[in-house]
Amino acid sequence: MSIEAHDARAALPDFTAEERSYIFAVGAHDNQDSGLYRTLSSAAYFLPSIVIGCYGLWDGSFKMLGIGSLTLIVSLIWGFYTEWRSAQLERNGRAIFAKLRQAMENRSIAD
Repeated sequence: MSIEAHDARAALPDFTAEERSYIFAVGAHDNQDSGLYRTLSSAAYFLPSIVIGCYGLWDGSFKMLGIGSLTLIVSLIWGFYTEWRSAQLERNGRAIFAKLRQAMENRSIAD
């Protein structure tokens, strides 16, 4: 194996600081990617709104029904924000994988 081939094999892509932080964040939280975790996390936002709204209906209290509706709207806004943030993180992930794919293609050419 020549020195150039060894250098090509050892070369890693140049990740930006944002991409490196994404790699460390994903690597640190791989246990939270299960469907059960996401379901329980979503339930923590939406269940209180539903319970308050149901209590308002049962009690006939428009004030409690309004509070339940307001908390549901706030939860929906928070859900849209987290989806928007996830889309940004997904773009970082795609950039990382594109760089890794390019590095893998360069390594296969060097072999």
